[in-house]
Parts: sequence; structure tokens; C-alpha cells
Amino acid sequence: MVFDWKNFSLNQQIILGSFGISILSMFLPWVDMEIITLNGFQQQGYIFLVCFIYPLYCILAEKEHNTLVSLALGVLTVILTIWFITTKSIEIYDGESVNVAGSGLWLFTLCTIAFTFACFKELDKD
Repeated sequence: MVFDWKNFSLNQQIILGSFGISILSMFLPWVDMEIITLNGFQQQGYIFLVCFIYPLYCILAEKEHNTLVSLALGVLTVILTIWFITTKSIEIYDGESVNVAGSGLWLFTLCTIAFTFACFKELDKD
């Protein structure tokens, strides 16, 4: 397995890049309050990366993959990430709610959307 960035299509580059940036987002705050911040590893965010494994493996091993499965995994990851963001709301006085999702979680969400978009464009190519 030889890694040559130039031989990958644009969609494959987006998938690989979004995975790499998703890994970096684990080190950023996923919960950001005034007194406490928690990164992606402390929030078990690495579990969301499981959905990236199938298309990532197929791209790096230069194997043909089912783009519909990759798209379904991308959509599942986006839905789970948005649900995870909504769970980061806390109630303060008089029923007022504040979302404490940090920058790392929002960056991860953008990466999952880019990943899903690239999988969708791969579906177009087939």
C-alpha cells in the first residue's frame, strides 16, 4: 500500500482530509463552560470515528467499495453528531437552556458533513 496523495480523486481526498481533521478535533474542547472544558477523548467522541473506517480502509487499500454503504455511514454519523450536540444543553435559571458544545465538536460536525458530501459525490461518479 503506497500512499500517494496525487493519485486519489477529489472526493477521496476530502474523505481522507475530513478524517484527519476529525482526529485533530478530538484534542479541542467538545464541552466548553467557563469553569470546565472536556475534549473529544473525554467525551468518548472516538466512537463516532467507527463510521469512517469502512470507506477509509477501502480508499487506502485501493479496493472497490460500496458507495451507498459509505453514504449511509456518513448520514448516520451526521445524525448522531447533531444528536450529541443537542445533549450538551444545560438548564440555568427559569428554564433557560444554554448549549455548551465546544469548538472541537462543531469542527467534527463540519468534518462529518464534508465526509458525507464526498460520499454522496462518489455515488454520483458510479
